Amino acid sequence: MAGVALLGIGGITPASAEGQFESHISWWTAPTESRRWTDNNSSSDYTGIYFSGCRSDDDRYGYNYASLSLWKDIPAAPDRKFGTRDNYCGWVDYGDPNSAGNYYFQLSDVGNGDYINIDYVKVGW
Repeated sequence: MAGVALLGIGGITPASAEGQFESHISWWTAPTESRRWTDNNSSSDYTGIYFSGCRSDDDRYGYNYASLSLWKDIPAAPDRKFGTRDNYCGWVDYGDPNSAGNYYFQLSDVGNGDYINIDYVKVGW
């Protein structure tokens, strides 16, 4: 992906992505985790997450950002963290994990409020 995203049918798509899935987020609070996905690391694509239709429970200031950490699931050992990025309701890249395995995102902070709702989420790797 190398930091590039293309607009396509159904929303935003990472260029040359190995895989992707679409979803939504309903009333997540830290430390909620996403579903897991398998990255075979068959390409040098970055892992990224796209948000559209972002809201928080903060009536006064509304959605500001969601801090999301990328984790690799390591059976029988502590999971490995690949960084935390703030998503301001758009596309965020985490770089190429350069390691095949099962990954997930974890919400670590909400900029304003305690809960977030995201109408459209796309994860690409």
